[in-house]
Amino acid sequence: MIDNLNLIKPLLNFDDEDDFYMLYVFKRKKDQSTDKANHQSVRTIRSYCIKSVEQLEERYDEIKMLCEVFKARAYMHIQKQSHKDVSLDMLMMLAERIKCGQHQQQGLFDSVVGQMKTHEKRWVVDIDSPLLEVVGAIDDFINTLRPVGDKVEAVIPTKNGFHLITKRFDVQEFKKHYPDIDIQKKNPTLLYYPSSLYTSWVVELDEKYKDLDSVKLDADLTEQMNKLLLSKIGNQPSKPREW
Repeated sequence: MIDNLNLIKPLLNFDDEDDFYMLYVFKRKKDQSTDKANHQSVRTIRSYCIKSVEQLEERYDEIKMLCEVFKARAYMHIQKQSHKDVSLDMLMMLAERIKCGQHQQQGLFDSVVGQMKTHEKRWVVDIDSPLLEVVGAIDDFINTLRPVGDKVEAVIPTKNGFHLITKRFDVQEFKKHYPDIDIQKKNPTLLYYPSSLYTSWVVELDEKYKDLDSVKLDADLTEQMNKLLLSKIGNQPSKPREW
């Protein structure tokens, strides 16, 4: 399993009682080898509006249980949203739907949340590699880009590699050096990957990298993440570029 709870909690910032972060338990079609009748690429088992770290901790056993039973994954947005803003946008979207003759409103909340601007500018850099050298090099490079200052806030293990949680940076310059790496500006990051999916994932990784002699896959990606963070101490760029 991959359990990123303690890596994600420090990213959560509740300045106002109106603040919340969305959490989803997803069942992905590609993880279900026997469910031929389901044509959805992603099925939402349950969604949560997380309004405090305490609430997240209280519901976490339930979230993990849902993931294990349904062979699903838990993902959490690390961009804060506001209940007030969502409510106002729901009123406008509801009126527009009724005007257009659409009277069934299931999913209205999720539609609004998915389209709204967030209150925090955090990006997810999706690195599809378990190699610590690759992740460290990309981390260092992002911190040299404008604006000045460290921009990587967290390193989150995923099924195929890592997510870097970052502040904004010069995307055009980044793409010159890493054109194939995806920068996700509104997507969530992985919170929990269950043991019920774990065995097939390790076999998949072993097969994917079997011809690379330099690769030593560690099944515990959380431990890999810790090694990465320790290796980066004292290895930051001496001077970020100016605007």
